[in-house]
Amino acid sequence: MTTHRMAAIAGLVALLAITVALARCSNDPAPGAESAPPAAAGSGTAGDAPAMGPDDGKEAFELTPALLQAYAKGLRKEVEIIRRPGRGTHYGVTISKYGEEGPEVVAASGLSHEQYRAVGEVVDRIFTTLNFQGKIGPARSIDLERAPEWKQRLAGDPFDELSPASAKALREHMDILVPPWSEIIRMTAQSG
Repeated sequence: MTTHRMAAIAGLVALLAITVALARCSNDPAPGAESAPPAAAGSGTAGDAPAMGPDDGKEAFELTPALLQAYAKGLRKEVEIIRRPGRGTHYGVTISKYGEEGPEVVAASGLSHEQYRAVGEVVDRIFTTLNFQGKIGPARSIDLERAPEWKQRLAGDPFDELSPASAKALREHMDILVPPWSEIIRMTAQSG
């Protein structure tokens, strides 16, 4: 074999070894460490990452007062970021692990990235429905001829999508969630 071919094979073997090692690291605890038991759903612990169902829009976890209070802190940080001089208010904050703004919001909330996004998806779905129903501001409308799937959502109570405990928690925290959520919608609304 030529030296060039042997170097290529050695490179492939090294790449394969790295891939296998990375796969094992992501599934195995550190040597000598025990696996942490999964957190109870909605417990608010660091390992508690709420999950959404695939396409049903239904909640697969419980919204708790602690999760909602933390999420409200993140929403207030989003408002602060959007208002920064020179930033522009025509777009919101992208909650991503990358960039500067998303991690700043998540850190302010005290939640994990996954928790913040999952709580946000549920709250935003409920609040968007309430908003289009005219129950929370700012005023927005929807063309039901172009979006017929909204007819049923707008006809019902969006809190019915939640478990009774989650619906109760969300209703009890509307006073700290609706103002920053509405401010974000107001600042980022596109005219047209």
